[in-house]
Order: sequence, then structure tokens, then C-alpha cells
Amino acid sequence: MRTIRVLPVLAAAALVTACGVQPTGVVLAGPGPSIRATAGSNVAGGLTLYFVSDGRVVPVTRPTEGFISPEGALTLLLKGPTEREAAQGLTTFVPTELDRVDVHPGDPTTIVVPVGMRKLSDQAISQLVCTTIAASTATTRAPITPGVNVTSVDGKGYFPFCKAD
Repeated sequence: MRTIRVLPVLAAAALVTACGVQPTGVVLAGPGPSIRATAGSNVAGGLTLYFVSDGRVVPVTRPTEGFISPEGALTLLLKGPTEREAAQGLTTFVPTELDRVDVHPGDPTTIVVPVGMRKLSDQAISQLVCTTIAASTATTRAPITPGVNVTSVDGKGYFPFCKAD
């Protein structure tokens, strides 16, 4: 009878000692993991481009080596999603005849497209603007202004903000 009473006491003692691990306070180890990076072109070795998924403009991070300029980021955007990205349902609304975009740094940054603004959907403009802002944010010339001047060969211009999910 006595051994039956001792067994619960020993079990409780084993739980209380917890293998000698002492309690500690909160240990700060930096930010938690995230699914996507949206803050620049050189975030943890990644370049943020914006493509379209289900009609929404979304950030996509590609691994890179070193710094990518806003011009370089837009050049990669104009090439469209990779095969892997396309297999994940990503696409682009930037027209295929748009083969280059001129970037003029400043505050705000200005991008000049060699097509008329009518050829650019709202999603295409957001892809260009968001990619430009993300790439500019990673540079020392990061703009204070939250938008980008977008002008075209037809003389029309807009000052849109990044509209992405």
C-alpha cells in the first residue's frame, strides 16, 4: 500500500525538476518569418518584383546576388514571370510591346514608358510603380514621396501609388 502512495509523489517530483532546465525571460531574436518580402530589391538576397495573381498585384521575391537597380528590376519585370512563377499562377499585365522603361531618379522617381497610357491597365501600372518603389527603397536614393511619376510618349502622365496586396 505504501508503494502505491510513493509512486505519484515520485512522478510529481520528476515533473517539477524538468531535467534541470531553468526558466528564462523573453529572448529577442529579430523578426519572425514571413511568406514574402515587400520592402526593397535587396531584401535578404532577394529582389522584389510585382506580378498578377487572380487579378491582384502581388509581390514576388527572387533570389539575387548583390544590388539590383530600379532599372534592372524593371528589366526583369518586363521579361515576365519565370516558368516556375507562371506554374504558380502568376502572370503579367504589362504589354509585351513594352520592351524598356526609362527611370529618372528623384523625389518622386519618374518612369517613362514608350507606349501610350491607354495600353497600360491599372494592374500594369501598379506592377511598374510597385517594382520601382521596391527597388528604389533598397538604394541610398530612396524616395520620400510614396508614389512615382509615370509618363508616356503620348504626353500623358500619372502619379500613382503602389496598389498591391
